[in-house]
Amino acid sequence: MAVERPVSEDPARVRHQIQTLILSVGILSIVLFAVVAAVAAVSWFNRFGFLHFPLGFYLLAQGLLVLIVVMAFWFIRIQERIDQARAESEDWIGQ
Repeated sequence: MAVERPVSEDPARVRHQIQTLILSVGILSIVLFAVVAAVAAVSWFNRFGFLHFPLGFYLLAQGLLVLIVVMAFWFIRIQERIDQARAESEDWIGQ
């Protein structure tokens, strides 16, 4: 029979929450840095063209949206691994 512990004392849950927090902050930091860098360098990028548009305009209009979608899928993929590792460790403890 498994021993019931309060939620605050479950080290696996705390570790899971910390891993999720680190992942979230990391992904948001990357996205925010890319947005700030693109906005700061837009005039330099506009010297070049891409598909008959200034590159800075295209990067802000389409490129950052693609980056955000890719990062969202990457976040989900890594979060699934973290959740799977926690589920496997809970199965082991429960036996």
